[in-house]
Amino acid sequence: MNTFIRSLRSTVRISNVMVNNSTRNISMVPIYRSMWSSTGKLDQIRPLNARLAHSSVEKELQQFLDNEIKSEEQTSDKSHLPKTFEGFKVSADGAEVELTKETSDETIAIKFNINHSVTEEETEGVDKVALRSKPDFEIDITRGDVILGFNCSYANNFENTELDESNDEVFHIDEVTIYENKYSDNKYALAGDTLDADLYDLLKTFLTEKGISNTFVENISDLSTQYEQKVYIKFLNDLRKFF
Repeated sequence: MNTFIRSLRSTVRISNVMVNNSTRNISMVPIYRSMWSSTGKLDQIRPLNARLAHSSVEKELQQFLDNEIKSEEQTSDKSHLPKTFEGFKVSADGAEVELTKETSDETIAIKFNINHSVTEEETEGVDKVALRSKPDFEIDITRGDVILGFNCSYANNFENTELDESNDEVFHIDEVTIYENKYSDNKYALAGDTLDADLYDLLKTFLTEKGISNTFVENISDLSTQYEQKVYIKFLNDLRKFF
């Protein structure tokens, strides 16, 4: 009887071990593998198809960019941005350009940003339009700690044509400020369209005497157009490398 009970207990232990081992083996199998067995092939196909579609678009982008870069390089000015421009030193950092001129008693700085500065301009004799950069620009004239500042913009009707300095207005004074050391929003700023007409004309004459005439500002547009195209070509090349 004891022998029978021991045999029975042994049989039960063996059975429990088998059950435990079976349970452990099942629990060690990741659930997602059983899911993959029925849907894994479909999941593999979907990313592949998405990638193929993505690559197709990228190939079109590459082709377009190759053509655009080639076209722009054919019409671009091969010269570099000059170090000096009509008596001003020229420096550039990305989209920002600054012209500076120093004398014994003052410093003149002209700053502009080429972003969003390009407009279409009709070309005589042909049906095409030319792209021209006409950025808003700031003029700061510093004497000691005092700065006389002008915010300016190109006239809407300005085009690259011969000018009559006495009649044609290439740019407008949009705002005038005067402050010490550093500008802040609590400084008073006078809008150009509320300036007395005589004061406005005198300030324009003052700028002309500083070398900032209609012709000078027109030439800044030429400089900005040249530089904007170079930055645009670099942008296209960077975009091409991305794809």
